[in-house]
Amino acid sequence: MNVTYRIPKTKKIRCSIALLRAGKNLMVKPLDTYELVPFNKATGSIAEVTNFFIDYSRNPAVMCVEYNHDGPRLSDIEYYFRNIAHDMLHMAKATTTTTFMDVPIDKTIEQLHNVLNFEIKLKPHNILQMDDDIKGYITEFANLGQKLKPNFIRIEAMFQTPGAKVKSVELNKAANTMATALLDKFRKKPYHIDHFEEFELKYINKEGEDATFNLMKGKKQITVEIEPDSHLTSKEWFEKIEGDFDEFMKRFES
Repeated sequence: MNVTYRIPKTKKIRCSIALLRAGKNLMVKPLDTYELVPFNKATGSIAEVTNFFIDYSRNPAVMCVEYNHDGPRLSDIEYYFRNIAHDMLHMAKATTTTTFMDVPIDKTIEQLHNVLNFEIKLKPHNILQMDDDIKGYITEFANLGQKLKPNFIRIEAMFQTPGAKVKSVELNKAANTMATALLDKFRKKPYHIDHFEEFELKYINKEGEDATFNLMKGKKQITVEIEPDSHLTSKEWFEKIEGDFDEFMKRFES
């Protein structure tokens, strides 16, 4: 954690947390040459920084976390707080997070009748970090990842084309069981969400309608535009999202 600042006269804290990429066999290109040189000849480490902001005006507190593909994610922040609050300061018995979704996970579980198809993308090493009951569904892909060492594994299964005029009356029982188990895991242990790069589920709901659940796109998001090469401070990030964050908190309270 390299920034923790309590904003005066508000119940908000702005923070940033960094992931140091030490021990990597990285190369860098100096500005004045086209030759690559080992990064370890320089001093320091590459740091991926994620800014996040906490509003503790209500219970439980609400966090707005910057999405950083290569840097710390919500699961890392939760892990950090869990270790500080539980293991070091002995001030908390547990630390948990829940992700705000446009389509709540419990509603999808309730409405799911028959899986049409699903598409999953994840990094092989993330499979090893999952609970055993989830690993059971994708263990073979984990073994493939260990042998071939791809950057990502994409799993797509199609049982029926959504929108088809003729729909099968047979239930895809195994797929329904898997989808329900994964969704339930996301609901009970949200840090599993960070193990996936993509998760899209297309299904027929109990009203017989085609429906889609997208784990990534379903998250509540605040979008701002910045210059690609800009390096904003935690304060500058907060100033860009403050209005939308406050508006979300007002809607959440209502």
